Amino acid sequence: MEPTPDRTPVSELTDDEAWELLASQRVGRLATAAAGMADIFPVSFAVDDRSILFRTTPGSKLVELTVNSEVAFEADEIDESTARSVVLRGLAQVVEEDEAVLRAEQLLPRTFSGEDDKDTWVRITPMAIRGRRLTRG
Repeated sequence: MEPTPDRTPVSELTDDEAWELLASQRVGRLATAAAGMADIFPVSFAVDDRSILFRTTPGSKLVELTVNSEVAFEADEIDESTARSVVLRGLAQVVEEDEAVLRAEQLLPRTFSGEDDKDTWVRITPMAIRGRRLTRG
């Protein structure tokens, strides 16, 4: 693809643009790795003060986060002419403070599926964030 004089087909998002994209989305993908195996899970999420919050139930996600708290998280948006994607690398930990749980429930009262049995909250604290914009010529 030939870049146009005013736009290149791929550009980096600023940190602020990356967080704006994340805040505008409700479903992303959590990537984990434990015991030499990588896994990826779709999750409903919310942005809270430049961190990611999601809720889950006891199971493979929580087990993998206990074994290795280093995770990657990705969300994207695609329309007719532009695709934007953000990948965040960070540390995941279960949210246990009552005040933080109440805030999380206000930010994300329901999961995408509407399941109410997901009562364990996890926060991803970022170590690095990278966003990209791809534009059709």
